[in-house]
Amino acid sequence: MRTLIAAILAIFIIIGGWFYLYKSIEKNTFEFINTLDTISLNIQKQDWNRAFHEFNKIQKKWNKTRNLWTTLLDHHEIDNIDLSMAKADQYVKSKDISLSLGEIETLKKLFRIVKENEALTLTNIL
Repeated sequence: MRTLIAAILAIFIIIGGWFYLYKSIEKNTFEFINTLDTISLNIQKQDWNRAFHEFNKIQKKWNKTRNLWTTLLDHHEIDNIDLSMAKADQYVKSKDISLSLGEIETLKKLFRIVKENEALTLTNIL
């Protein structure tokens, strides 16, 4: 009987931990995507100072988030986000509209992929 209770408790802890992790990832990806949308709008308006300022904020937030995600998620996705962040940073600094907007869209897609990969779906289970 003790073994059954311990097993059930372990299952609840695992499910609870996964749920907490997923909600945290969902919240963070939502915030990243919203900030990237703001940066895109600033780039389209050619307000480079604001775009650069917002991009610096998102880089700082990413560095904090990255440390947590590194221990919990697939490193391949994190590496892709790192590479895309580095490219976008240079494109924004050089004030290149097309390349900046393209890399911002890539970043948004990468954050969506992370969220989708952590969702409880049949595809992810199988």
